[in-house]
Amino acid sequence: MFHGDIVSHRWELTLQNLPEEGYFWDTLISPREINEVSATAAEPVEGLVEDVVWQGSLVRKGQVFRLTGQWQACIRRTCCRCLRSFDWHVAGDLERDFQLGVTGPDECMDDVLDPPGHISLVDILREEIWLSWRSDVICREDCAGLCSGCGVNLNASSCRCKKVDDDHPFAVLRQLDLGKDH
Repeated sequence: MFHGDIVSHRWELTLQNLPEEGYFWDTLISPREINEVSATAAEPVEGLVEDVVWQGSLVRKGQVFRLTGQWQACIRRTCCRCLRSFDWHVAGDLERDFQLGVTGPDECMDDVLDPPGHISLVDILREEIWLSWRSDVICREDCAGLCSGCGVNLNASSCRCKKVDDDHPFAVLRQLDLGKDH
């Protein structure tokens, strides 16, 4: 599962101590472990349904430490159309570069860390999940939503309301003959 020696079970590493071969992992991380928040971490990811699949590597190339990987999560969400709870499957790729000390004016690093370069891989994963967050998730592509009149979930049953809008300002337009003769 792991190549290299992870410093602790909480996925905290010191870049200066990175072995020559780097770190490589292909693992599952529990919702409990994802949501153990340090003082500097992103907010917990509420609603994780199952373990997060995470594959990645951290290798050194010269003065740059490159973190790459892929992850998959399943989060209990509410459909923005029908308000039904469903399991939202989301996945992402990540690529971050770290460097110890100060970078030059022409260098562009994701993160410049003070030596010895402490990072938490779980904090980074949590940030990546939040960066993929969408507010407008739907349970399925053809979700019909709720009836604006009676509020029934149109995915589960037919509308029960009688649409009477004779007092609508444009109701009089229904009386116009808009045939092709005109």
